[in-house]
Amino acid sequence: MKTKVITILAAVMFLPLSQVQAVDIDFYSDATIQDGDLYDLVRLYDTPPDHTTVDMTGGSVHNLRSYDSSIINMTGGEIQTLEAFNMSTANISVGNVNSVFTWDKTTTNLYDGGSIFSLGAGVSGTVNMIGGNTEYLRAGDFSIVNLFGGTINIYLNAWDSATVNIYGYGFDYDPSAGNWNGGQLTGLWLDDTPFIIDLAGSGTYSHINLVPEPGSLILFALGAFLIRRKK
Repeated sequence: MKTKVITILAAVMFLPLSQVQAVDIDFYSDATIQDGDLYDLVRLYDTPPDHTTVDMTGGSVHNLRSYDSSIINMTGGEIQTLEAFNMSTANISVGNVNSVFTWDKTTTNLYDGGSIFSLGAGVSGTVNMIGGNTEYLRAGDFSIVNLFGGTINIYLNAWDSATVNIYGYGFDYDPSAGNWNGGQLTGLWLDDTPFIIDLAGSGTYSHINLVPEPGSLILFALGAFLIRRKK
């Protein structure tokens, strides 16, 4: 059975609760971050041939970095900055994250209940947005963004060799609408929920692939199934 390995100042454990400070911790095997946990820097590493899965159900982390093929499952709590490296995966179902950086063949999956202020993909990273909400969504450097649902409150910006796939129907693009000089895209997600996405920058729309039904119904079902199997 896996146990968690931590790096922590033992003296902190004996301080009164009011004096406890955020500490650093390294996980090399399965573990849980829960209510009451307060960390400054958290790093996730595999111990081959085993992969590390950390379930975050509560608590607070200032900076979380995932490496190797590790997985962070977030169903509660708060993270200031989440950075995914190598081939790791971040599943965000519930909780608040200020900023997410997805790159280096990593994957971030955002579900209903998850909230990310700034969601970024770059350097071969992949973002799958099935639900939830973000203020800013940015994609560049050969990244792939797949949008199946959720809300982008302020804007979507794509550049370089990024690809943004939007699955739904009833699409309408107005190049003169919106507030960020890239036009505005409206339509309905596959569950019939309407969406409005402001695009930032004149080149963003050229990076978007609109995937209409009925083909998208099959792709959506398959994509959602494969994503959830990884959780």
